[in-house]
Amino acid sequence: MRRLLPALIAILLATPTVAEAVEFRLDGYYRARGDLFDTLSLDREVDESERVRAFFDQRLRVVPHLRLSANVHVFVDLDVLDALRFGSNPEVLHAFGANQESGEAFDEPVPLSGAVLPGSDYRESLFVRRAWAELYTPYVDFKIGRMGSHWGMGLLANDGDCADRCDYGDTVDRIMISTSRLDPVRISIAADMRAEGFVNRDDDTHSFLLTGGYMGEVHQVGAYVRWTRQPMNTFNLVHGDIYGRTKLGPLSMELEALVLWGAAGDTDIGVEDLRILSGGGAFRAGLAINPWDVGLELGLATGDRDPTDNKWHAFRFDRDHDVGLLMFEETMPSFAVGDGASELNDNIDVSQAVTYEGVSNAFYMRPSFHVDIRDDLRAGISALLAFPVVPAAFGDEEPKFYGAEIDLDAAWTLYGNFELAGTAAFFFPGPVYEPYRGFTFGGELRAIVHF
Repeated sequence: MRRLLPALIAILLATPTVAEAVEFRLDGYYRARGDLFDTLSLDREVDESERVRAFFDQRLRVVPHLRLSANVHVFVDLDVLDALRFGSNPEVLHAFGANQESGEAFDEPVPLSGAVLPGSDYRESLFVRRAWAELYTPYVDFKIGRMGSHWGMGLLANDGDCADRCDYGDTVDRIMISTSRLDPVRISIAADMRAEGFVNRDDDTHSFLLTGGYMGEVHQVGAYVRWTRQPMNTFNLVHGDIYGRTKLGPLSMELEALVLWGAAGDTDIGVEDLRILSGGGAFRAGLAINPWDVGLELGLATGDRDPTDNKWHAFRFDRDHDVGLLMFEETMPSFAVGDGASELNDNIDVSQAVTYEGVSNAFYMRPSFHVDIRDDLRAGISALLAFPVVPAAFGDEEPKFYGAEIDLDAAWTLYGNFELAGTAAFFFPGPVYEPYRGFTFGGELRAIVHF
C-alpha cells in the first residue's frame, strides 16, 4: 500500500487537466411490491401453520453521479425506505405522554421515526449504501471507496443492482486498479478491507483480487481469483471463478463455474481446524426469434453430508441470484410462533426449515418460454425442477427431489420508464420436505419507475 500511493500521485500529476463544467446526473429507481404466500408452512392443517402471509414493501434507490471532469467521477448510492413494509418504520418513537385535547395519547397513523435510541438495533429510513470515486487515465483506471462487488452471473459476487427482485447486494470497501489501454482485454487488481478490527492488532480480514479476460460487447471470457485472509485465526479462503458469455445471432449463452477452497485454525463459531472445499456453477442459454424467446438455465451447488463437522462442502448461491419466486427464495417450511410472537421473530418460526434463500446442495433446471404480445407487453412461463446433490444431508431416507415450481409472469412497460409486472408461482413440494408436502402458491406484483 505504501508503494501504491506514490504511484497514484505520479499518475495524477501526469494526467492533463482541463477546466470543465461540473455535470450532475441522477440514476436509480422507485419500486413498490406486493407479495402474498399461502402457505410457506407447506401444511394448512397443523395449528401453527402460517396460512396466508401478505405485505407490501417499497424502496427508492438514488445514485447521484458527479462528473468533475472527463477523468474524475464521484458516485453515491442512497437507499430510501429500503425494502420497508407499508405501515412500518426501521425504528419508532411514540410520543407517549403528549396528550390530545381528548386525553388520548398522540400516535401518528405511521409511527414517527425515532432518533438514536440507546441499546436499539435500528436502520434509518435514509442511509448511504455506497460511495466511491473513479479516476480514468490513458494508462489505468482507478477506483476507491465503498462500491458493489459483482462477477459473472452473480453466483457468489453479486452487487444486487437489479430493480425487480434483488434485495441485498454485495458491498465492499475497495481499492482497484484496472488497465485501460488494452481494451477489450481488461486486467484488474484490487484490495478489499472486509473487516477492520483493532488498529493495533492483526485481527483484520482482507481480500486480494485479480481478474482478467476479454470483455467485449458480444463475447466475454475471463477469470476471477480472490484470496481472503485473517491472520489471527490463520484463516485463508480462495475463490476461483471462470466466466464466459457469447451471442451468436439469436442464440445467447452464459456460463460461470467456481470453487472455494480454504482452511482456518479456529473460528468465531467454535469450529477448530476448519477445512472448506465447495463449489458450483450455472449455465444459461436463450434463443430469441421475435416475438418468441426460449430459455434454459442449469445450475449446481455442492452439498454436505454432515454439516456439523469441521469439513464444509456445502456451497450456497448468492441470495440475489433468484431462480424462482418460492423455491430457494423463501425459507420453507416456516410456521407461526403463536403466543411468543414479537417484533424480534416477526411471528415466524424457521426452526424446522429445510431450504433457505439461495441455491445449495442442489442441481436444478429451469426451462422458460416468453412472448412479446406487444412492443410494451411481455408474458411467459417457466418451470423449476430441483434435486439434492447429497440426499444423505436430509436423513437416512435420502430423498431425491426438492419439488417442482411453475411460474407465470407478465410485464407491461408504460411511457418508457414505468413498469408494471407480476408473477404467480405454484409449488409442489417433493419428499425433501417430508412430512410437510402441501401444495402452496404465491404471487408478487411490482411497480417500478426507472430514472
